[in-house]
This record gives sequence, structure tokens and C-alpha cells, in this order.
Amino acid sequence: MRKVLIVEDDLNIAEMTRLFLSKSGYSCKVAADGAEAASVVEQEYFDLVLLDVMLPQIDGFELIPYIK
Repeated sequence: MRKVLIVEDDLNIAEMTRLFLSKSGYSCKVAADGAEAASVVEQEYFDLVLLDVMLPQIDGFELIPYIK
């Protein structure tokens, strides 16, 4: 099963995205801000990261090199 990290501070958007991807057979995890996402990618491997760029704490543009 493919793993997807959804990094989105709008909880309604994050939950809707998680729901649709889960129903399509993906394993999903949600992070609400850049700091949480950085912590999660240190602990787990993801096949795809759906990343909002306007995030609290660490924005998406700062997070991209960290994820790589």
C-alpha cells in the first residue's frame, strides 16, 4: 500500500483529502504544520507528500529541501 503524507493546516481540507485517498487504497497520515511534518518524515517513509506552502511554523518552501 502506498503511503501519503498530507501537510495541510486547514483541517477540513486535510480530512477530505485523507478520506478520498484512503477510499482509493492509499495509507494516509496528516500533519497540520511544517514542524509536525518534519518530525513525521524523520520517522517514516512516504511515497508522496502533498504539501501546502502556506503553513504555520515552517512553510512548505522551507520544508521541501528537508523532505528531500
